Amino acid sequence: MKKCFLRLAFAALLLLPLASCTKEDPIPEVTFDKKVLIINQGNYSEQSASISLFDENTMQITNRIYESANGISIGATIVSGVVSPDKEAYLVCNNPDKIEIIEASTGKLKSTVTEGLESPRNVLIAGEMFFVSNWGYNHIVNDAGWWEFNESYISVYDTKTKTLMKKFLVGTDAEGMALYGNRLFVAVKEGIKVIDISNASFSTVSVIRAPGFTGGAKHIAFDKNYNLWVSFPDKGLVQIDPVSLAVVGTVTVPVDGMDGFIIADKTGQKIYTYQTKFNANYQPEEASIYSVDVTTKTYTKFFAGTYFYGVGASPSTGNLFTAEVSFTSNSLLKVVGTDGILKTSASAGIGTCRYLFF
Repeated sequence: MKKCFLRLAFAALLLLPLASCTKEDPIPEVTFDKKVLIINQGNYSEQSASISLFDENTMQITNRIYESANGISIGATIVSGVVSPDKEAYLVCNNPDKIEIIEASTGKLKSTVTEGLESPRNVLIAGEMFFVSNWGYNHIVNDAGWWEFNESYISVYDTKTKTLMKKFLVGTDAEGMALYGNRLFVAVKEGIKVIDISNASFSTVSVIRAPGFTGGAKHIAFDKNYNLWVSFPDKGLVQIDPVSLAVVGTVTVPVDGMDGFIIADKTGQKIYTYQTKFNANYQPEEASIYSVDVTTKTYTKFFAGTYFYGVGASPSTGNLFTAEVSFTSNSLLKVVGTDGILKTSASAGIGTCRYLFF
């Protein structure tokens, strides 16, 4: 089971498909080099994104590896990314819209994808295909005055050629994705859209929403039992059986309203959420990371600070990664042990937000 969950943890981090773990399972063994690619989103108006590389063996950070490897800046904001099994990092960029594919360990640019992208949000790699959630450019204005991207879609690409294969609508404000067997799960305002990707039509199987859970779904993680956990910033987390598509549990844990990102720990026994609270002047006052036990459906405050904008959990060491974020100067990376005690901190880049382990 431990060996099986290592594969599951990798799937949760990279959002790869997973149907079963058996002796005959052709999924290759996953090895981690205890390296962490850190996404520094940057300031949207300044296109000041950068990439840092952290080594859990030495506990040292190297900043701006993309610039060092390629001689130029990435020239965009970076909102998310994944590392493929062959250790290429797919970086999802806005302003301009593109996916930069780099060698994870060096930052060297391998290729760039631009076709079929309109405000891309997240990427999922699945064997011969990869999927990108897009808000799209068309929007409506809701009663509160916020924009809603009601023509969000998924763009599908060939992993080898990086060419666009298909686009299909999924709902409003599409964000995180997960794949279980032939079912693609997409977090949208309407709930969790379930798509059958085994046929060319990519038809909708179901839209899942827990009773009493308002607002949109944001991000998805797998636990040790292969259940999906979905964040709803208005209410908390929803646990879903990916086979029956039934809601099997809910936890009213705080979830950050701006991003709603969640991640499973090394064992899949815990789901980490985070939340930053702001005052009336929109100044950060308190930030917390919460640990949710997937069995008991209870949660505890795991780590505290002032302004968090993401969380990551190492599948090698169990260390938790976050940062005291700044969008005008360098953020302060924080690496926390499984006991909740700070192990080290280091200067990262502007708008530190995501942690990709390989």
